Amino acid sequence: MSVSERRASYPLHQRLKVYNPESMARRLNREKTQSKLVVNGVNILNKSCLDKDIILDRIKQRRETHNRVERRRRDMLNGLINQLAHVMPNEIIDDPEKCNRAQVLRHAISYIQSIQNENKTLREQLQANPSTPPSPKQHP
Repeated sequence: MSVSERRASYPLHQRLKVYNPESMARRLNREKTQSKLVVNGVNILNKSCLDKDIILDRIKQRRETHNRVERRRRDMLNGLINQLAHVMPNEIIDDPEKCNRAQVLRHAISYIQSIQNENKTLREQLQANPSTPPSPKQHP
């Protein structure tokens, strides 16, 4: 007979866990006294017996993990900005390799705004003269 089958054979009042105010107060007090011990953002009470080396190893491991995640995020952003610089027309960015990230973003914003303004102008021309096709402009 399995544990769950055995428990199912008990009467209902034995299977239900009854919480009264005293038992809840005891449980809350026990949880308050068993609080976390956090050192440099690491809960060192996860294991029962810890020495100084284990604590320092956990702190070091947490720092290395954070650095690795942050480096991956930076590399991804740099790759996307380099990709954006190479997609921009040569008239906007002369040498994408020498352009810093702020310049790439600034040039991309101004280029997108100029395309939006040109689209708006072409739409207005289309609405004004629907029979004649407008002449396309070259982007700067």
